[in-house]
Amino acid sequence: MRFTNFIIIILVLSGCSHVKPDSTFMDGIPQLGFTISYACFLNQNNGIIIGRHQEYNDSISTQYRNSIEIYMSSNKGAQWLLKSKFYFDDLTHIGNTIKSDSYLLTPLFSQSGDAYLLRITYAPEYSAKLTSTGQTRFYPIAFKNNLLYSVADFKDEHNLITMDSSYYVINSVPSPSLSQSLLGKDEMIAIKRYVRNNNVFVLDKNGQWGISTCPVSPEFIAELEDGICISGITESNGVEVYFYNQSIHNPLLIYSSNDYTFVKELITDKEDTIILVLGYTSGIFMKYKLVISNNSGKDWETFDIPNSELYAACSIYGNSIYLFLTNNCLIQYRIS
Repeated sequence: MRFTNFIIIILVLSGCSHVKPDSTFMDGIPQLGFTISYACFLNQNNGIIIGRHQEYNDSISTQYRNSIEIYMSSNKGAQWLLKSKFYFDDLTHIGNTIKSDSYLLTPLFSQSGDAYLLRITYAPEYSAKLTSTGQTRFYPIAFKNNLLYSVADFKDEHNLITMDSSYYVINSVPSPSLSQSLLGKDEMIAIKRYVRNNNVFVLDKNGQWGISTCPVSPEFIAELEDGICISGITESNGVEVYFYNQSIHNPLLIYSSNDYTFVKELITDKEDTIILVLGYTSGIFMKYKLVISNNSGKDWETFDIPNSELYAACSIYGNSIYLFLTNNCLIQYRIS
């Protein structure tokens, strides 16, 4: 009986890696009132953080100012320098950030209903600019060949707009409300996050929208070298990830678990590495695990995250995965 119990314990432990990650304190990041909204590594040395900072008045603790702050590091995340700061007292929230080869685009929304676009250029030189879009809803969803694709609200209707580098609208077509998108050779594949439905939207080269049914309620969509993957929540509140190779109509289940209740993050290296940050409830806290596949979802490995309830953002560069925590800790996992 003892031998049987020993075998069971070994099998349970084998599903989770106990590799100890490297940990670095991120000097220069504010330790109070700062929330990381987006972070990534641009190469093995240089990283960038976009965050919201709530600064309190030293003499009157109930008074504070909000700002958007951008920090950069050139020494693998150990030291960070403030590059730009935009005061934004009536900021409501920061939208999803999309990344191109040379800049980041982030929508910002104010209490008055105005939508702004924050463009952070990091190559060949750094610059940051905040632009009013003139719309109440403005969601960048994709970028390709110096063209920005965004969902905007024109006369209470959603439109997919195509803009040049000066943000001049060069095309507009009616569209569903969308959150995230990928651009293929002849079509756009998009999802609507935070809505419990199973729709995947496809815009063909003729400007016609089609709808496909995903086996899960989509939360994230990401590109792989030989297809795409979509992660989402099942009807029983589990988590599943599907791979699509040639057709959006033929999904292949590559990951499934009932140990987690939502997907916090899905990112890829656009080749064959898939990274999931999956959430679950532990007492009064939401905690997270890191789940990784290096072969397009054929095999998976689970990693513990120290102080995972403090998770803020995830990034991948080369063979390293970086997790940013709200206590200014940067955790690096090296993958083979």
